[in-house]
Amino acid sequence: MFFIHRIVPFSKISTLIICLSFFILNLATAVDKKVPRLLLVSFDGFRWDYLSRNETKVSTPNFHRLINEGVHARNGIKNAFITKTFPNHYTLVTGLYEESHGIVGNVMFDPVLNETFNIYNEKQEKSSKWFDNGGEPIWVTNQLQNECYNGYCRRTGVVFWPGDQAPVKGVLPFKYLAYDHTLEYKTRVDTMVRWFTDKYPVNLGLLYFEEPDHTGHQVGPDKPEINQKVIELDKTVGYLLHELDKKGILDGTDIIITSDHGMASTPQSKMINLDDYISPFDYRIFSSNPIGSVLPNPGKEEEIYKKLSNIPHLTVYKKADIPDDIHFKHNRRIQPLLLVTDEGYSLSHNKSKIEEGNHGYNNSFKDMHPFFIARGPSFKKGHSIDTFDNVDIYPLMCEILGLKPAPNNGSLKNVESLLVVKSAVPKSNSFLSYDSTFLIYIVILVFIATVAGIFSIAACRQQRIHRHRRLRLSSLSPMTMQLKYNTSSVNGGKQPLLGGTDTEEEF
Repeated sequence: MFFIHRIVPFSKISTLIICLSFFILNLATAVDKKVPRLLLVSFDGFRWDYLSRNETKVSTPNFHRLINEGVHARNGIKNAFITKTFPNHYTLVTGLYEESHGIVGNVMFDPVLNETFNIYNEKQEKSSKWFDNGGEPIWVTNQLQNECYNGYCRRTGVVFWPGDQAPVKGVLPFKYLAYDHTLEYKTRVDTMVRWFTDKYPVNLGLLYFEEPDHTGHQVGPDKPEINQKVIELDKTVGYLLHELDKKGILDGTDIIITSDHGMASTPQSKMINLDDYISPFDYRIFSSNPIGSVLPNPGKEEEIYKKLSNIPHLTVYKKADIPDDIHFKHNRRIQPLLLVTDEGYSLSHNKSKIEEGNHGYNNSFKDMHPFFIARGPSFKKGHSIDTFDNVDIYPLMCEILGLKPAPNNGSLKNVESLLVVKSAVPKSNSFLSYDSTFLIYIVILVFIATVAGIFSIAACRQQRIHRHRRLRLSSLSPMTMQLKYNTSSVNGGKQPLLGGTDTEEEF
């Protein structure tokens, strides 16, 4: 039986090679790309020296495991003025000073809204008008620059972070919990780990704990109860690491553990009672202790300013005179008079008993500074840095996540020494490293060369066979041709003869 050999033109071979090359490139890229996983943890009121000062008294193997396997700030980090909970938690996730993101206190008055914000007002915590003021929280940045690879997308899960329930730019975290201080720490960890491993997992998690702040307010920062609380928190960290490891995602997860502020002792003997100097009917005060934000009644500003300016251990600023370097001036929610006490002193306007410990003081005071520890594939091992500002954490997180940062007051340069590889180029939302991209292209080139060689050899072989058969056909006599291609019965029919004008099919 005679078989017609079909020759594949080189142009079609080239097209096939190109198509296969693009397919392999896309396949390799999809395998190489992945969405980075990051967990930001805040232990409220965890002072920078709670670990180092108690090394001989307190066993904290899990905190120190993170220090040994990752990075830490030896002298803690400098937080934003004022050193309160909501303002600094929002600074951590936006990289903005308080005057820029607009959360200037746990309690604050907005003259345009003619409304007072209070962190215990659940309705206000969900209102964009308080939080959507130009700052972009990291969960919004993460989800607005969404990319999906191998079924993994940019999603954020937030457990109790201040501001997480208010839409910013129309975006809420993919998953979040409404604040509940009674929820056990173990349950919070379980929730976060589950979110990381769900069918639709998050790649960014934020996890908040109230301690040791609550205990610090009750007993002050220097009592044995603080040491005991630190031990308990170390066990929480150990449980977190164990659960991440059990799910097989510990080594692939970057973990940052930090806080919003420290804590200072506030003895009753250092209380400043404003009622002893000015009438309580002449002003309104917000964020009253230990920093006072005062709104005088019309016509009373100068009088109040003069009377308060003579009080020992209290500095009074008119808004226009607030030092620029504390970044707490250019916002309408900052009131006409700012009262700043010396460290350890407290403000009162009704002679009420004050707590044993407090924060909110000038961020230049060392006791106000929180700690910083980080561990994971992006961080060096056993490395430390002296200190840096907490506004730098937002660009650091963006670098780890492969995100283009929103405008912020931080600088990646201040913290890039913590990372395994320093950033050399701006982010373009690509997760491919230079080395992996280069390797992929080398593999593709080798593949193209191999396929091209195989097709070339096959094409040459077919051409030789075709030429040989044409020579054989041309050497046959007409009679031989007639005998060779005689008729034969197939199901009672006739096979057509190959006429002299027929040629072999080509495509």
